[in-house]
Amino acid sequence: MADVLTVVAKIRAAKGKGDALAAILKEQVAAVRKAEPGCLIYRPHRSTKDPDLFVFYEQYKDDAAFDLHRKAPHLVAYRERREKEGLTEGRAEVEIYRSLTD
Repeated sequence: MADVLTVVAKIRAAKGKGDALAAILKEQVAAVRKAEPGCLIYRPHRSTKDPDLFVFYEQYKDDAAFDLHRKAPHLVAYRERREKEGLTEGRAEVEIYRSLTD
C-alpha cells in the first residue's frame, strides 16, 4: 500500500485532566471508525510513565481520506469540546509520513 499516510501526533492533557481527555479520545475513535472508511488505523495511546501524555498513531489509505478526516464534523466537535473543557496543554505535535513501499 504505497502512498499510505501515517500520522503520529502527541498531545498533553492539562494537569488533572488526563482521565477526561482519555474518555473523549475513546469517543472520537468510535466516531472515526464509523464515519471514515479511508482511515485504516486510528489509535490513541497513553503513556505508562506520564498519564497526561497521549500519542496518536493513524493511517489513511490516501490523501483524500486524510483530507476527509481533517474536515470531518466529528473532529471539529472533538476539538471544540477539548478546548471548551480545557483538556489540553499547549499545541499538538503532529508529524505526517508517507509510506515508501507496499
